[in-house]
Amino acid sequence: MKFLPRKFREEQCDWFAQRGIPWHLSIAFKKIDNSLHSLGFIHIFSNQTSQDSHTTSGIIQDVITSIQDDNQSTKFHLWSDNAACYKSSEMMAQLFNLGSVQTYNFCEAQNGKGPCDRTAATVKSAIRRYINQGNDVVTANHMKEAIDKSMKNVRYRIKVVDKMTAKPKSVDRVIPSISSYSNFTFERNGIRVWKAYNIGQGCLISNITSVESIQLQVIEDSGHIHFHQLKQKMNIPETDSEDVVVCSTEGCTKTFATNEELTNHLYSEKCTLVFDQKSSCSSDISKVKYLEKVAESSVNKQLMIMPSATKLSTSDSELDMGWALKDEKKNKRFNKNQTDYLHEKFNKGQKSGRKEDPYSVSEAMLLEKNEDGSRRFHYSEILSVQQITSYFSRLCRKLKLDESGSDAAREETISNLTQQINSDN
Repeated sequence: MKFLPRKFREEQCDWFAQRGIPWHLSIAFKKIDNSLHSLGFIHIFSNQTSQDSHTTSGIIQDVITSIQDDNQSTKFHLWSDNAACYKSSEMMAQLFNLGSVQTYNFCEAQNGKGPCDRTAATVKSAIRRYINQGNDVVTANHMKEAIDKSMKNVRYRIKVVDKMTAKPKSVDRVIPSISSYSNFTFERNGIRVWKAYNIGQGCLISNITSVESIQLQVIEDSGHIHFHQLKQKMNIPETDSEDVVVCSTEGCTKTFATNEELTNHLYSEKCTLVFDQKSSCSSDISKVKYLEKVAESSVNKQLMIMPSATKLSTSDSELDMGWALKDEKKNKRFNKNQTDYLHEKFNKGQKSGRKEDPYSVSEAMLLEKNEDGSRRFHYSEILSVQQITSYFSRLCRKLKLDESGSDAAREETISNLTQQINSDN
């Protein structure tokens, strides 16, 4: 999932072209002494991460490892929706090599996400409350802080992930027609699959490729949080309401045991009427009550009296002429220290394939230090998010122009060599 960054006071220019914060939600259930316990795991990525089988398998392995810290012999049964990032040969090979997963069942399309959707709604509501208190949520660390501070009795283990280990080699033996299978059982000799749950003996896929385990580089962790017991529904016996007959007259509160008693009441007795303030029968009563309240209102009895000490100000304004006009912006060039730092961040994003977030770069400038421990940038040298975004955009355009120029020069060289070869022949 992606969470769009939000600020308490947000400018219009900051609303467009936003990059969401990637986060993943997992819910674990465990049965202890015939009672169901639950625990949520929230992984928030500080960098842009693709939602593929490599990422999801790393998250699932981290959840399994966290649960096994209490009990190594715990066995797992997984279920999820039919997303391609879950149903893949790489994912099944990773889970098979773990050895602690027994089954993996896939629900129908867009089903099986109920617990995660309910938890996600609660988490998003807590983040909105945190923002309404005057805070900003624009980074993964801000998002974790919002959940920790605004939710009472936090029952989720929240982790901020920087990056993962290198992507392993692709699986040599691919499970054929994996999208048509819904149930997977991990056995000692391989993986047994079914198209429909427990219909037939299933198909055994052996010789599963061994792959390296994936590890997440966690920056922040909320620590060890125990499972909490879910509330059980109270079994309240239902009363038989068919034995009671209610008077059909609107507003009557009398009830009878048989229809014969109701008939006698309608022909001979008077109804006990209790008018509801919201019913149509009491509309005239409501109007009368409203008029009485308005007539007795203390606001109408008050008079506006101008104190004698109040004086009207007739003095001239102290503001200079043109105070509301927009000031002229002066173009100020970046110094060498600023440009070198921006080039470092831009080149780092080009090499790693993960572009640096302008907001994170602006915050990092506040904490950047030299080798001797002194601050690298003065407070007046800190660049805004818009300035960093514009500079990165100019560097990107310049890089594309250089690449197009080199392509044109290469084509020209090839054409010249071709002409020389043809002339020699």
